[in-house]
Amino acid sequence: MKFGQAIDSVLFKNYFNLEGKATRSEYWWFMLFFLIFNLFAGIVVGIVVGITYGADFNPDTFSLYYMLGLLALFILPLLGLSVRRFADAGRGKREAIVVFVLAMISQLIVPMGAQGAIIQVAEFLIMPAWIVLGVTGLYTLYIALKKSV
Repeated sequence: MKFGQAIDSVLFKNYFNLEGKATRSEYWWFMLFFLIFNLFAGIVVGIVVGITYGADFNPDTFSLYYMLGLLALFILPLLGLSVRRFADAGRGKREAIVVFVLAMISQLIVPMGAQGAIIQVAEFLIMPAWIVLGVTGLYTLYIALKKSV
């Protein structure tokens, strides 16, 4: 599968498809697109918001809202892609959903623990959130690199 085909497959054909399989190439091409989109959109939106707000610009608040907006836009395609990639690697749908949800929750908790964040979380949740984020990230990487069964 090529770059454009992977984007078309994930965003349009299989937007919230939890059935079937996603090949390694589909997974990695879409992750490359997601990374490029995230970097480009973050820079453009950051510049526009920074110019608009000037001295009142708070980068911590911006990063939280940007991440929430990005999550709202891409959560269903990423969930569908993850579930289908786990299925292609011979894992179950429930396992994929649990790993995905744990990763998303920990990704939301970690920046909220930063100084000056708009929403504060209890200090004792920060370290477990980092650990969960690391473990789910490494496990997802293992599954993403695994050959099809």
